[in-house]
Amino acid sequence: MTFGDRLRKLRKQQDLTQEQVAKNLNIVRSTYAYYETGKTSPDFNTVVRLARLFNVTTDYLLNAAPINPTLNDKTVNAYTTSTKKTLGTEWTLRESEQKLLIAFRYLDKGQQNEYLKSIERSASERYEQRRKKDPSGNDSIKQA
Repeated sequence: MTFGDRLRKLRKQQDLTQEQVAKNLNIVRSTYAYYETGKTSPDFNTVVRLARLFNVTTDYLLNAAPINPTLNDKTVNAYTTSTKKTLGTEWTLRESEQKLLIAFRYLDKGQQNEYLKSIERSASERYEQRRKKDPSGNDSIKQA
């Protein structure tokens, strides 16, 4: 996969237009379009900004990392630290939720939709189970 292919894939995964990405980078749309088609290449600072925009590493963008980068503790810790600074601890996701979110962002749109449907179905089933009361009047299933 070329650099331009990766840019296009990441942009489409996030439902962004070329115009929106270009505006975020403070460049004209045609310049960004040239990045995707391989007619020109961005400078290093722009590559860094693209990586931040798409929430990937520069290694991934430049094809120096595997297609599905491993989610390691460093990635999760960086996300946790950033989230706590921005939102405060009451809005901080648990580590398992963070890993799920990071992994979700690497999926293509179709895979994301499949997983969302599966999670919604499971949550709905869990909700229905919890509505059933045991004889003592308590929920039959305790919250995890």
